[in-house]
Amino acid sequence: MFVSDRRQRALYWFLTWIVLALHLGRFFDFAAPSGLLLHQLALVGSYALLFVAPVWLIVHVAGRFAPRLAAVLAVALAGVVQIALFGDHMLWTLYGFHLNGFVWNILTTPGGIAALGSSASTERDFALLAAGFLVLQILVFLAARMLARGSVPAPRLAWVLPLFLVVTVGERLGYAVSHFYGYTPVLENAQRVPFYQPLTMRGLFEKQFGWERPQRLKLATAKLDGSLRYPQARLRIEPPAKPLNVVWLVAESWRADTLDPRVMPQTHALAGRAQHFTHHFSGGNGTRIGVFSQFYSLPANLWFPVLDARIGSPLIQALQSQDYQIKLFTSARFTYPEFDKTVFVDVPREQMVEDSEGETWMRDRRNVDRLIEFVDQRDPSRPFMTFLFFESPHANYNFPPESVIEPGYLEDFSYADMELRDKIGGIHKRYINAVHHLDSQLGKLMAHLERRGLLENTLVVITGDHGEEFMEKGRWGHNSTFVDEQVRVPLLLWVPGREPRRIDARTSHADLLPTILPLLGVTNPPSDYAIGHSLFDPQPNRVLLAGDWDRLAFLGEDYKLVLPFGSTSFTAIQVSGADDRTLGDESAVLRATLPTVQGEMGRLRRFLGH
Repeated sequence: MFVSDRRQRALYWFLTWIVLALHLGRFFDFAAPSGLLLHQLALVGSYALLFVAPVWLIVHVAGRFAPRLAAVLAVALAGVVQIALFGDHMLWTLYGFHLNGFVWNILTTPGGIAALGSSASTERDFALLAAGFLVLQILVFLAARMLARGSVPAPRLAWVLPLFLVVTVGERLGYAVSHFYGYTPVLENAQRVPFYQPLTMRGLFEKQFGWERPQRLKLATAKLDGSLRYPQARLRIEPPAKPLNVVWLVAESWRADTLDPRVMPQTHALAGRAQHFTHHFSGGNGTRIGVFSQFYSLPANLWFPVLDARIGSPLIQALQSQDYQIKLFTSARFTYPEFDKTVFVDVPREQMVEDSEGETWMRDRRNVDRLIEFVDQRDPSRPFMTFLFFESPHANYNFPPESVIEPGYLEDFSYADMELRDKIGGIHKRYINAVHHLDSQLGKLMAHLERRGLLENTLVVITGDHGEEFMEKGRWGHNSTFVDEQVRVPLLLWVPGREPRRIDARTSHADLLPTILPLLGVTNPPSDYAIGHSLFDPQPNRVLLAGDWDRLAFLGEDYKLVLPFGSTSFTAIQVSGADDRTLGDESAVLRATLPTVQGEMGRLRRFLGH
């Protein structure tokens, strides 16, 4: 029996440790200088043992009560760890993040998994991979049994544990010193390890040892503490004599460079008749913060306080106070991200329409028809506001046959396929076709509003929640970095009475509320509810903010600087040029930009009380 054969048990766990170490080794490039190579080996060896340890403990305890199940548990649980490491490596390779709170949020929030846009082939391939790893672990078990019958010596716990402790403590101290001085290579090594728990000792080094931290690291995080104070003052509203209707259209994963005559002929033609902002940036690299920044004009690090407080958007407050008819449509879910608890928390559920059935392009078409029906059947004596979230440009990029302008696209793809990098051209063609379909739906809606004469008194916002990268800077999709491909989006404003205009200045989603709320009768200064400025008064040499689940990016005219929300994150600061290229002298840029960043953080703190 497995539980009674000490030799077999020792060999099994030793072989399992080797297999997990091989999994972890795939996260690293071992062509590193010797010092960094030793650090990589220490990470691989120690964390492989850490991943083995809880499985060993569970099997050890269970074996005392159910000896016959011990072998089954040993194989099953170790197989699950292998599957998790494979999935984590896939996430890291494609998107640059690990299994974390963001991923957990996707898995546990209604609509989260559906938002990934996975296909049937993805589900099939993951099932096959899971079965394959379980079979591999069975082979490990059988190999241990075979070796136990021979003369192969079994590893002894007496030397494994001391070695593990020495290696782990040494690695942690090395990380703490590297974090204190901002030594990037060690920090980047640690960042590659799934579930790595950073150890920082800043207080000890400064207070006890008298070490001085580099000036460039004095601002280490974008953390904000305190209770939320938003808006700063109660909204003051003087209803306009002729209130404007509001149509707010947001497209998933819509990047700026697709707004051209070939891909989007109808929307491009509209741009020539509207206010067209050519260098516009989302407030985030994902849907959550991208939409949040539009409706709150706040940065990413205030998403969680707003969610906890269940505070709705000032825009919705202003509209409801003036008895607007409101109807919201999405081709995804209002529950993921949690817009039913934030942006639209004050909107009655019967005024929110979700369509999550069938292909995303079908949902978009149905929702456009529903929006048109709402507009036609509304009470004409009252103003209206409607919102529509288009989903078809989201992976896996769905479109009908008539929307194909890029043949040779990848017919189907699986998220479990690690060779997607080699197929990115065909994937990008799918995206172009999906965006072309988006164009047809935007054109259909705008044409209807014009036929009904509604554009004479209707404000229309057309934009994207974030962009989409296709390996131009090393990643696919979004939610991973703050390169232009992931955060730069189109913005068109149709404002009755304003002449068409092309604005090339850098603008942000945070500028939407300061532009729109005054048109709706809000008399408060924008500083009461926004970090942005009116789009009609572009500010030169601005620092724009973009963020995600746990980072805040400062986008300057000639640099990008990223801070984590917490002090225990892997790197205190990440910096690049505004064009996303690596800088030759990062320290000089940091010294020059730090006062500006500190000032921006001070501005953000006004929304928090203590």
